[in-house]
Amino acid sequence: MYEFVPKSELKPVKAKIDSIIRKLQQLIKQDGVTFESVIVGSAKKHLVTRIVDGNKGFDFDYNFSLKKCPDDLSPKDLKTLFINKLNIVLKDSRYKNAENNTQAMTIKVIDSKNSKVFHSCDFAIVNDYEEEGEFFQEILIFNKLNGTYFWNKRPFGKNYSSKLSNLLSNGLWFELKEEYLHLKNTNNDSEKKSYQLYLEAINNVYNHYDWN
Repeated sequence: MYEFVPKSELKPVKAKIDSIIRKLQQLIKQDGVTFESVIVGSAKKHLVTRIVDGNKGFDFDYNFSLKKCPDDLSPKDLKTLFINKLNIVLKDSRYKNAENNTQAMTIKVIDSKNSKVFHSCDFAIVNDYEEEGEFFQEILIFNKLNGTYFWNKRPFGKNYSSKLSNLLSNGLWFELKEEYLHLKNTNNDSEKKSYQLYLEAINNVYNHYDWN
């Protein structure tokens, strides 16, 4: 069973993560790489969840949207550069070295004595671009099975910003929170991310009403 994490608990953690990101931006800029960090999904609205009495804590998701990057950096070299620089920033902090996962770099604060994760954060490297008047996003993928790195195009969420604005302006914030928590507690797809469930919640609540 999931519960929402109180804002009072989230605020200092988010401040620490934002500080880490700023330091990473300064450090990696020396290698000709600049990026914008964008917090993803439900965390934008402080709808962060965790399992009640669980041992995995709560997590944040960020996209690192590239602004400048040397042309000669391969996807593998780029991911390796980010991880190496991130680990320099994390040195002497409570965070463990970054894990190189399929879609993201993951950092965690762990209570080793009790085999418990206090919280974690995923950083995905993405490239946002426009092509023939349409907007696309590529995400840097690490295939653990064969050790390859590549860019994978994925669709943007369609009209979710305008849908969310309509929900909020019509006083449907509570309904959205309840739907998101319901989806978290009934989801049986282990591959589905929290931000995907958040977008699904927006869609479900929006489609429940007649906007004509």
